[in-house]
Amino acid sequence: MCGRFNFSNTVRLDGELPARYNIAPGTNILVVNENNEPQILNWGYSPAWMKSGMIINAKRETLLSKPTFRHHKKAYTMINGWYEWKKEGSSKQPYYFFSKKFETLFIKTLIKDECAVLITTKANNNLNHIHDRMPLIDSEINWKNFDNDTNTIEIDFYPVSNKVNYSKNDNESLIEPLI
Repeated sequence: MCGRFNFSNTVRLDGELPARYNIAPGTNILVVNENNEPQILNWGYSPAWMKSGMIINAKRETLLSKPTFRHHKKAYTMINGWYEWKKEGSSKQPYYFFSKKFETLFIKTLIKDECAVLITTKANNNLNHIHDRMPLIDSEINWKNFDNDTNTIEIDFYPVSNKVNYSKNDNESLIEPLI
């Protein structure tokens, strides 16, 4: 978790990225840093010791004990929802997760070497049958609450097309529920 998300149907900030329905690791994302300034950063951090790949998520439970994340900065990433996959037989069914109450959600994020890493936590009870992790989210930017490890926002979800499996697919049909 969280390997893809949507940030498309909300009020935009100056100088930011266009609407995106299938944001994948390795692409630029919009974050708000500790100075409440928007920044566009690459989603994914590749520390010098890592031979290949990148770190896209950090577990909240172990974040402070990992040397990799020493000297990080706090940030929030704005989203409208995210995707998770549930194994069903020999295939995986994608689901879209969102809040009916809040159009925009804010994922707690860390900045390390000008790269963004999303912070995750254990999934809420109504979601953990699909995936055991979820983003650590707030309904607003709240620096005083940043170190809190609980998700209290009610999250809804529904299955979506497997077109979201391909990051080059990036249109509104990806967040439409399967009939």
